[in-house]
Amino acid sequence: MPWFFLFIVFILKLARGDYVKLPGNSDIGNLRLQSGYLKANENGTQRMFYLLLESRDLPSEDAPLIIWFNGGPGCSSLGAFFEEFGPLYVNFDGKSLFENVNSWYHKANILFLESPIGVGFSYDLEVKNVSKGDDDGIAAQNFNAVLDFFENKHASYIKNDFFIAAESYGGVYGPMLSALVAESIAKKEFPNENFKGLMIGNGYMNVKLSTNTMILWSAYHARTSPDEWDEIKMKCKTDGARDVDSYDFMQFMTTTNKMDYMVDNKTECGKLIEPLLGQFTENWEGYDFFNYYHDCYTNFSLPNTTDPIKETLKLAPRKGISALWNKYSTDDKTSYSCWDDVAIHKYLKLSEVEKALKIDSEWLKRKKKWKVCNMAIYDQYVMTHQDMTPFFTKLFNNYTGPAFRVLIYNGDVDTACNYMADGYFTVKYTPWYYSDNKVLAGYYMRYEGANRLGSKLSIDVVTVKGAGHFVPLDRPGPSYQMINNFLSAQPGKLANYTQPI
Repeated sequence: MPWFFLFIVFILKLARGDYVKLPGNSDIGNLRLQSGYLKANENGTQRMFYLLLESRDLPSEDAPLIIWFNGGPGCSSLGAFFEEFGPLYVNFDGKSLFENVNSWYHKANILFLESPIGVGFSYDLEVKNVSKGDDDGIAAQNFNAVLDFFENKHASYIKNDFFIAAESYGGVYGPMLSALVAESIAKKEFPNENFKGLMIGNGYMNVKLSTNTMILWSAYHARTSPDEWDEIKMKCKTDGARDVDSYDFMQFMTTTNKMDYMVDNKTECGKLIEPLLGQFTENWEGYDFFNYYHDCYTNFSLPNTTDPIKETLKLAPRKGISALWNKYSTDDKTSYSCWDDVAIHKYLKLSEVEKALKIDSEWLKRKKKWKVCNMAIYDQYVMTHQDMTPFFTKLFNNYTGPAFRVLIYNGDVDTACNYMADGYFTVKYTPWYYSDNKVLAGYYMRYEGANRLGSKLSIDVVTVKGAGHFVPLDRPGPSYQMINNFLSAQPGKLANYTQPI
């Protein structure tokens, strides 16, 4: 092999090898994680923080790249890294980490972007407290950051297949960014032409439809009596509707930000449907907004709360298996979803963690602390695009590759972005199964077609049984199997979601 070729290979590996050693991590010795900042605008004053996680089981140059966004708007993608499908969870003490055996990084590289600017460790050099954002501005930030990733920071990835992925309000970020990327590739201006697909988890892709179907979801999940439902059918009737599934309940709702809708309870219909849209308690005591069937029996954000991990380990020698009984919630992982936000806040505020992640000195000088969501951005946000259909159309029309795949997956007990909205036009569901034991994991449906350029297009609509808004957190095994089989499917062929890993 020529010496200069060996030298180039060495340089590329060196560029990929400046790895982060996360404090408190003793479980995974070969974790290849990098961090840094990307330019989110042309002059580089908007600095978007990222984590780049390399594939575990495949060489990074051979594995596909997932570019991930959390939603909000205004919430950090580090939440997905530490709470959903990253390789590590944070212990209750906020100092140590433990392994997530169902992480998606086994056969994929994953780029976690803290978007928009003002979220997490992302910041603006010229504006100290970013509190405003809009759909088009965020799409531009995300495009610039991804462009900088491929062109400058990690040019060795320009040959990798890549997928854009997002959840929740990322149902807006994902399609808008995908449309921009497809258009740029069509113009031969984008550095990586291997754009293969889009993944949306519990996406907010049509606000009115999502809000409207929540009335139906609630009624079909025992939140109203048959008599009350009959009254709703009578008082909320829409002229020309063939049945209640076709009612337009939005005529009885109002909004100030085009994102969150409240009922007009001065109307008879409004008074009837108000209980079906939310629990309307100040501190969300009634039920988990993100998972209707999950309950936390303890408020772990209170001071001096019992550490469930230490308690279990302490009792295990004496009580044996009975010490593992989950008395704090209805989930597994020692009630992890009840205290994960508390733990991750503690961890990412540690100075040794900030140092390990190479957080910019300018961000540190401002004496800021990492938060999972920038609520100021959410509170001032006014949604620009309530329906993602035009962006899917633009994406499909401009796509020039041989085949493009879309995965729309939903936990079926999420009340934030319910499955009925994202799968509203599904005509027939087929079951899919998890593990060698073939346990029912959910249902799926595929739509197929082609654009005017001859590119094959497909959309898989998948539900995950028993999962809420954060599918990988609630159903880690099935979600990993689903994502792995989607990524590994051959172009133009249906992913076999039932295939065990």
